[in-house]
Amino acid sequence: MDRPAILRLAPGDGHVLVEVNAACSGLLLEGPHWQEAAGVPRGTADIAVPNSVDIKITPFHEDGLGIPRLVRCGPVPGVAVNYIHPHDYAYWPSGRSPASPSLVRTPGGDLLASHDIFWGGADQNRTLLFRSRDDGASWEAAGELAPCFWGKLFCHDGILYMLGTSTEYGALLLYCSADDGASWSAPVTLLPGGSDAFGGPHKAPMPVISHAGRLWTAIDFGSWGSGGFANGLLSCACGSNLMDPTQWVCSGFTAYDPQWPGTAEGPSVGCLEGNAVPMPDGSIGNILRYQTDHASPSYGLALALRGDPSQPGQPLVFSHTLPFPGNLSKFSILYDPVSACYWSIATRITGDPIWRRDRLSLLRSRDLSEFTLVCDVLELPDAVAREGLEHIGLQYVDFIIEGEDILFVCRTAVNEAHNFHNANHLTFHRIHHFRTL
Repeated sequence: MDRPAILRLAPGDGHVLVEVNAACSGLLLEGPHWQEAAGVPRGTADIAVPNSVDIKITPFHEDGLGIPRLVRCGPVPGVAVNYIHPHDYAYWPSGRSPASPSLVRTPGGDLLASHDIFWGGADQNRTLLFRSRDDGASWEAAGELAPCFWGKLFCHDGILYMLGTSTEYGALLLYCSADDGASWSAPVTLLPGGSDAFGGPHKAPMPVISHAGRLWTAIDFGSWGSGGFANGLLSCACGSNLMDPTQWVCSGFTAYDPQWPGTAEGPSVGCLEGNAVPMPDGSIGNILRYQTDHASPSYGLALALRGDPSQPGQPLVFSHTLPFPGNLSKFSILYDPVSACYWSIATRITGDPIWRRDRLSLLRSRDLSEFTLVCDVLELPDAVAREGLEHIGLQYVDFIIEGEDILFVCRTAVNEAHNFHNANHLTFHRIHHFRTL
């Protein structure tokens, strides 16, 4: 018999959803001064537990125990897709924090979300998948991919793909699925790997877009350990076999130059985690997170590089800097042809301390000369007052536009995460009628 296992935890205010595998016949719950054993139906059990205390949940069947999991309940924004307690080693050695959210509508009509499992110094090579059959109201475990880190889900010509690295600065890999994510191919290697000391492929779940007959996505080369990143675009013809590595073209990597006009004054490691976007003049752009935290101004600028779609192998050139109030952490940008605007959801910086990540804002641009605030879509003042800024994180959003709404997933730290960066939740959210806001 298979070992009993917990596949997914989704805590909320005074309760936790526990999804188990078919081998599980019950759960042992242990907390301060009490314990109880409960049978669970095959699938998901909704169990009442107190807030603000650590609960250990151990799956069992008649032949033994499974791996115990930890959970701490409390109010959670949006819909909790998955949770990993900062002292839960169930996914070690990959890590113990859900990171790198990604979201896609599959060819079969489901929503599929993913996150990798992160921790500094860990292997960082495992990604979990989750499916919603009711437009995000509820979720279920949908398997995993390994090796996979920084993975981005996307669809093209009725096929589902996952683009990620084998680990931090590892080889750039591409998986595909012809059955809506029920099974996955072996990966193909698009770029060789490197290391933190010398640099290697770097990315996040950045948009994969179609423009001028090609698919485009941003890619960096470098590392924090080697002193920074250079930036490029990876692309292939829309009609090509995406699983043939020879069909992909890398633009080469453009290093940051502090002499570019309009850049911040002072030290900067440059740019990373760019967005491939169609530029207003028909060229292809890369709008980048710009690390200005030790420069002047210390925040409020993004940076744009530009490429020629007819010469995808040529390095990008500097285009311009632009006002952007969320430049110190990863953000995504999508062009919406209905409104003829570019939209972003960013962790907006509102002042000291500039590292704070407690507010998500919807931003809009008509021509990529600047982004302006539409509205704040999520903030947690009660959680900040209770736990402090250092433990609250709303960050690294990945989103899709569907009809009148924006759907997004967020790397969310709340209810005593390790810190704002090392989050403990993947959460799902919807912005209704976003064009009218």
